[in-house]
Amino acid sequence: MNIHQIQMAYNAHEDRVLLRILSSERAEFRFWLTRRYVKLLWQVLLKLIERDPAAAVHADEKIRRTVVGFQHENVVRGSEFAKPFEDGLNSLPLGAAPILLSRISGKQPDAKQPRQQQLSFHPEQGQGIDLGVNTELLHMISKLLLDAVKQSDWDLKLAMDPDVLQPAQAQAVPPHKLN
Repeated sequence: MNIHQIQMAYNAHEDRVLLRILSSERAEFRFWLTRRYVKLLWQVLLKLIERDPAAAVHADEKIRRTVVGFQHENVVRGSEFAKPFEDGLNSLPLGAAPILLSRISGKQPDAKQPRQQQLSFHPEQGQGIDLGVNTELLHMISKLLLDAVKQSDWDLKLAMDPDVLQPAQAQAVPPHKLN
């Protein structure tokens, strides 16, 4: 399946993120992402992104994170996120109601497609989808996820570089004394 568009939007009524994937064949897949699932998805996305040869070649974790950060900025800057999702005459192979996802996995590329990894979205039972993804698509998915989570009140601290989220060490303040 070739991906044409992806949309993620927080739905306050459901307290979930709605993920919509449209293939170039006009097949639309709809999924619900819970807070728990988003946390799992984020970890898988980061692992897959760090497998990119430009980042993976570096043994030092800080250098790898820096490379990933540069890649992310370049992909986001060069991507079109403002285009509206193409609703309409899309087929719905898994049905009109979004499927609640519970399992996710990321797989290494195989010999046939060495630049493509696999990202799998699946419910507890039933059919999900397996996507062939490259590093650019992973960065775009992570950007969409970051934007959707910002609309929620989930208090999730997602970042491409976990060090960015670490607060600076508070300096020790001597205790106040009252006389």
